[in-house]
Amino acid sequence: MTSATKHAAPHRVSAATRGQPRFLEGKLQIPRLSLTVLRRRRVTELIDRAAAHRVTLVSGPAGAGKTVACASWAAASPVGRVAWLTVDARDGEPARFWPYVRAALARAGAVPADAVRSLEDVSAAEFPLRLIEAAQLFTEPVVLVLDDIHELAGRPVLAGLDLLVRHAPPPVRLVLSGRCPPGLQLARLRVAGDLADVTAADLACTADEAAAYFAMLSIDVGAAEREEFLTRTEGWMAGLRLASIRHRASAAELCGVTGIAGHEPMITDYLCDEVLGKLSAETRLFLLRTSVTERVTGDLADTLTGEPGGARTLERLSRQNSFVEALGADHATYRYHPLLRDVLAAERDREIPNEIPILLRRAARWHAAHDGATDAVRSAAQAGDWDYAARMLAEVGTAALMRDGAQTLEQVLALFPAGRRADDAAVAAALAAARLWSGDPDGAAHHLDDARRALGRCAEAERRIVEPWLAALRVMRASSQAAADPGLLAQGWTSAEQAQATAGTQPEHRALGLLWFALGAARLRRWEINAARYALNHAGQQLTAGGLGELCERARGWHALAEAWYGNLAAAEKAAGELAEGESSRDPAAASLAALASVQVHLARDDLAAARILLADVDGHSADFCLLPGEPSLSVVAGLIRARIALADGDATGARGLVVRMRDTSAASDLQLDGVLTVLDCEIALRTGDAGRARMILGADADGPRREQAESLLALGRLLLAEGDFAAALEAVGPCLDASAGDATLQIKVAALLVAVVANRRFGRTKPATELLDQALALAEPDGACRVFLAAGQPIRSAITVLVQPTSRSARFAGRILERFDAQIPRAGGVPEQSEAPLTSSELAVLRFLPSHMTNQEIAEALFLSINTVKTHLRSVYRKLGVASRRAAIARGRRLDLL
Repeated sequence: MTSATKHAAPHRVSAATRGQPRFLEGKLQIPRLSLTVLRRRRVTELIDRAAAHRVTLVSGPAGAGKTVACASWAAASPVGRVAWLTVDARDGEPARFWPYVRAALARAGAVPADAVRSLEDVSAAEFPLRLIEAAQLFTEPVVLVLDDIHELAGRPVLAGLDLLVRHAPPPVRLVLSGRCPPGLQLARLRVAGDLADVTAADLACTADEAAAYFAMLSIDVGAAEREEFLTRTEGWMAGLRLASIRHRASAAELCGVTGIAGHEPMITDYLCDEVLGKLSAETRLFLLRTSVTERVTGDLADTLTGEPGGARTLERLSRQNSFVEALGADHATYRYHPLLRDVLAAERDREIPNEIPILLRRAARWHAAHDGATDAVRSAAQAGDWDYAARMLAEVGTAALMRDGAQTLEQVLALFPAGRRADDAAVAAALAAARLWSGDPDGAAHHLDDARRALGRCAEAERRIVEPWLAALRVMRASSQAAADPGLLAQGWTSAEQAQATAGTQPEHRALGLLWFALGAARLRRWEINAARYALNHAGQQLTAGGLGELCERARGWHALAEAWYGNLAAAEKAAGELAEGESSRDPAAASLAALASVQVHLARDDLAAARILLADVDGHSADFCLLPGEPSLSVVAGLIRARIALADGDATGARGLVVRMRDTSAASDLQLDGVLTVLDCEIALRTGDAGRARMILGADADGPRREQAESLLALGRLLLAEGDFAAALEAVGPCLDASAGDATLQIKVAALLVAVVANRRFGRTKPATELLDQALALAEPDGACRVFLAAGQPIRSAITVLVQPTSRSARFAGRILERFDAQIPRAGGVPEQSEAPLTSSELAVLRFLPSHMTNQEIAEALFLSINTVKTHLRSVYRKLGVASRRAAIARGRRLDLL
């Protein structure tokens, strides 16, 4: 299937070629395909579309199926006549090449008799131009297929062939098939749209094609085995053919196809003959030395070989389709085909065994210097340089996990001797981290024990790195299973603060950053917002200093959300904006966290429309991505915010439904949110006026879950206020107002102040109530946090109306809150509101000045109207809107989208 049967039965010389030198007829025949060749309609149709261009280039490495593809297409070509010429190295001379071209055209019957006569007795130098002239007489399209065109590289015939390629008239089309174009000037044709490319990627075998081929040969291959085979061969067509041969040869042993490897004789012979054997000794040695790593750059190649020019060599090999593939848009990094690497490894062991440890040590140090943590450890381990490999593990910490994943790291760690895996603190810690990242906290436990026992044998410099790393892993393991033990968190906190005083190197900052991150996530899971803010802020700083950008983004995302929950809306907005604007962000979870923080900010400012839009966008990417051990669930976090938005929107039923669903999910219990959900459920009950249900939720003696927390105390205070026990309400929220209340967020403090305001007013204490209200307004105004006042209901609306004087420093902010209160007037039956009669343009102009708080005289002057005219317009506006005051007119105008 992978290469055509390029020989043909002897054939008499046609009349058109009689009198000419005898030709090798097999070179002029379309190769006859064997019965085991799978006709791939996908590829045939691809070439058929490409052949509509003047020139088609079919390129790929040896065994890619170029000849078979072109022959399959030529045998059934609807384009017209197809002339075929298989090129070899001897055809590089014009005197040999052009007669073969003439014979191919004549054999295909593509050249009219008068055109044939015009091509007779023409010198090789003149033939290309004469052929271009003769082609004007062709009555139907003719396609000239030149197979193995790479054989002409650097040969004299290229000048004439280039002339034909660039100037052949429309009836003549060329299909050039080979490993690479032989130096023809094709770039201009490609830009002009006259060149079509069929590449190695197009020729690669698909899963369906592999299944059809094995079925045709009656080889039973399951879907998983077939997928593994395609991954191993990367769709290389020769690999498919060799696998079938291997399977048949070893059928008695029930050997599958997936075990195909480059060290097998069939693969080795093929690649040595078709690839390595055609390279210079210098290039071959270059491949042997540079293939010790999975990916190689020009600079790394220079380091490995000790000679310059690596980038040029890699580029040349890639262009020549020598199983060397350029990666990325900049083509600065290259990789070798897995089977070629197998062959090179075997040849390296045979030819330069003494160089291998040296090459691997060079590769390890190069990768370490270029932020390639996993590759550095792998190369050092393969070299048997265990001390350097272990030191690298200690220094990179979780960088290897963040960039390459747990599976890759575990494959590297498997290279270490068993004793080293248990007795080296860094190696054991890395194994524990890999298990945690794989979702196996139980499997991580004994590795953590090994690392703890080995920690005492570490040098002081290594200990300063590994110790906070281990502390972080212990916290993450505990948090991923249940609520982290407060004692463990306290120990971790102490370790972090001690390490903070001495951290100086990048690895130390990286390890400390992971510890702060673990502590911050654990505190969030316990809903200890203040502690989480502190820890996550330090995590971002330390991870930035440690150069671990991926985890730093995650830490900054959680920190933005913690700031929003605390009530520091400006800081949350800034942090979320910075993350959202980072086009180079590598962590989609961090982007979702930034969006959730923005949703919370809009909610706190009572901008519900913007909050809903942002939340819908987050819902569109609602998967939990690759959450790290101990992180809160993003879906549950979004659910909490969604319930708050529903409640703010007056949909208490929807909010309660969300709470019930979160209680029923394992994710909610995993976040230890029972207390948070209890407080939210209590607030929903109070919002609907059901104080009895609220008391039942909190507990008959008001001793609900984690009552000592500020949020629970606030819920209790609101309940007691609703029940009319004002003295008890003041006592309940008292600790929230205490300056030493470390777990009280800014939002809780403002809400507690509002409870105290209402309670004092009920006692007739106007002055204390006014002072407390001023404090609440002063705390909320810098961030525009209106929602907490609206959630307190009509008692606070009344308090603001009565207690806030026009001369108060918070009068403007208080006015905005009252406007938001007015805008919350429920709409009857959910039907969109309409004014009784449309406003005139003059009335609308007056209405739009009202939110500016300008006087009627000032509005009159701005509109060049008399004061009486403005008053007339205002009376008409009030009547049409069905309101009796300026504030109500503003609120109604906003609901009608007039403002």
